[in-house]
Amino acid sequence: MATQAAVTFFHQSGFTVAVGKTLLIFSYWQEHVPEELRLNDKDLRGFANIVVFIPNASAEHYDPAIWRFGRGFPITWVAPKEAAEALGEHPGLRLIRKGESVRVSGVEIRAYPTTDTGLAFMVKISGVHIFHAGDLNLWHWREQSTLREITRSEDEFYRIVSQIDEDRIDICMFPVDPNQGGFYDAGANHFIMAKKPRLFFPMHWGARSEIAQDYARRMHTSYTTVHALVRPRQTALIDFTVNPPVVRDSLSERKVLGRSAKPEDTERVSLSAYISDDPFSETDLPVDLPWHTS
Repeated sequence: MATQAAVTFFHQSGFTVAVGKTLLIFSYWQEHVPEELRLNDKDLRGFANIVVFIPNASAEHYDPAIWRFGRGFPITWVAPKEAAEALGEHPGLRLIRKGESVRVSGVEIRAYPTTDTGLAFMVKISGVHIFHAGDLNLWHWREQSTLREITRSEDEFYRIVSQIDEDRIDICMFPVDPNQGGFYDAGANHFIMAKKPRLFFPMHWGARSEIAQDYARRMHTSYTTVHALVRPRQTALIDFTVNPPVVRDSLSERKVLGRSAKPEDTERVSLSAYISDDPFSETDLPVDLPWHTS
């Protein structure tokens, strides 16, 4: 099993996960990401395999910019079969159905249904098991939904979660959507209790970063660590050699021009910097500084 991984947040449900020389890109959507912080060619250099996952063709999970990543890089795109018409034809696009398992560039992928549209993905690479929920969640609004609608939503969600029969999940990205009101975390809570992921990253919280941060503060168990990434390119560097895994956060670890980083400091980490066999060997996380001294 790989001993390290780097999880980087971009926006909404968009993450990258770097494991060795493989880069996984999930649900990338850059409309609300500052231009200087968007994925670029420099991020992709050095990776032997790059797999881009499209949970569904909605704007929050798919950005046409992803097709421009392919020039000169070893990239495969993976998307639901039912999204074929919306996405169009592209070289390197692999369409899969719910329940299907495929192997792409050494990456094992299993597609699960969601409680909305599209797919959730279980991905295995170098012994690391990664789950991106897409739109899988306990979607209902108790203040508005009828008891029958709530019961139907719960039954469907519990059924799908029970189908995820993996022996473990090392990294999980799952919705905590404040639009659901007081029960925004019901799906996440059930998933943590049922599947016991080692590391859990809240997503799909829109502009309410405090929701993810509060959830991370209070929802810890003996088997799951919840970590909130809330700024574009904020990265969690994970060490799996200990249990529970050690997480170093780029925002709290970084030093900028000799001082501690502040929330307003721009993240400029190149993802290719995490390809090192031992990214923990450096004192500080790798960083490209956009500032200069006179």
